[in-house]
Amino acid sequence: MDGLRSWIITLVTVVILCTVIEKFAPEGSLNKYVKLTCGLAVTLIISMPVINLINSGLDVEVLAWNDYIKLSEREMHDRISKLQQENNRQLLEVYRQSLINDIKSRYMGESEFMIGNVDAVLYEEPSKETFGMIRALYLTLKPGPYNNSKTIDDKILQKIRNELSEVFSLEKENIIIDISAFDRGG
Repeated sequence: MDGLRSWIITLVTVVILCTVIEKFAPEGSLNKYVKLTCGLAVTLIISMPVINLINSGLDVEVLAWNDYIKLSEREMHDRISKLQQENNRQLLEVYRQSLINDIKSRYMGESEFMIGNVDAVLYEEPSKETFGMIRALYLTLKPGPYNNSKTIDDKILQKIRNELSEVFSLEKENIIIDISAFDRGG
């Protein structure tokens, strides 16, 4: 702060001194040289902080490069984080589709019912232990091609729940089965 104060005092002093010298300088060719000398002196005083900064051994290129590296590292970490989030999202979607296809193929060829639709809800928080585990399964059943009565027995529903619960280590109450396509629920 003292350096700034002394620089301002020096600048004001030189400007006042140059103004007084220019007033008392004789008119003519000498006046041009006086104005040139005063202009150079003021310019030199104004540029002194920059000259001092350069002479102080402060390497501006190193400072700029270090700031650039810090910004680049932060940007790289942000990009890596976004890529990891996108990778996790895609991985979960592939896994979810695999589960859906597994369940559909598991009950293909049943005569009493057909799988109309399947959906799997997964835990999506990557920082938790449950990441990727199944939260719930939703199945929509329709009458099978040989089910003329358009009904389904509770034993079949229980068998489906038991099997899926065992295969996917899922609580039975987290397996929701929609049988609204049947005339009478079992």
